[in-house]
Amino acid sequence: APGRPTAGAVTDRTATISWPAATPGAAPIAKYEVYRQRGAVSEQLGETAGTSLTVGNLEPGARYTVNVLARDTAGRVSWSSPPLTFATGSPAASACAVRFRADTDWGNGYVATVEVVNTGPDAVDGWTLTWTWPTGWQQVSSGWSATWTQTGRDVRVTSTADNRRLAADGGSASVGFVGAYGGPNVPPGAFRLNGTVCSVR
Repeated sequence: APGRPTAGAVTDRTATISWPAATPGAAPIAKYEVYRQRGAVSEQLGETAGTSLTVGNLEPGARYTVNVLARDTAGRVSWSSPPLTFATGSPAASACAVRFRADTDWGNGYVATVEVVNTGPDAVDGWTLTWTWPTGWQQVSSGWSATWTQTGRDVRVTSTADNRRLAADGGSASVGFVGAYGGPNVPPGAFRLNGTVCSVR
């Protein structure tokens, strides 16, 4: 099998996957195939004769689990490499921006402030901010200045009558919550305002 892959040059849309070469068997290695794992489904992202591949068309702020297979000139396929999980970043420019800041932390909980900024040319009248926690042990316990809900790892924050309007070119609203966690408290990788992936400041 190929060695454990690594991810480099990760942006919001691309990543370069590299891995140690497999040891050839009875026939020379013809190519390597890179696959993304979606639960029980395996989706091929590309193939190459070398030991690195730059994959594109990725989703900003998403987590990807990939592995690599080697195929020899006789058509035989190797065992899978160990898996690699990596996350893409947020876009450098967007019609919205988010500032996410932990204000206080006591080891298994914290208070955070989330500022939503409309950087687009048009005012926003009514907004919903969403994100997905990277782990299953992170939780919004309670929040203020918005309606807060969490289903599984998905968080949904909806504006109130007082802050539903965000002026164009920099209008903002500041909301907050008390969070809880039972392991590493990893910040969200991406935020979406009314479905648009925001830049993170």
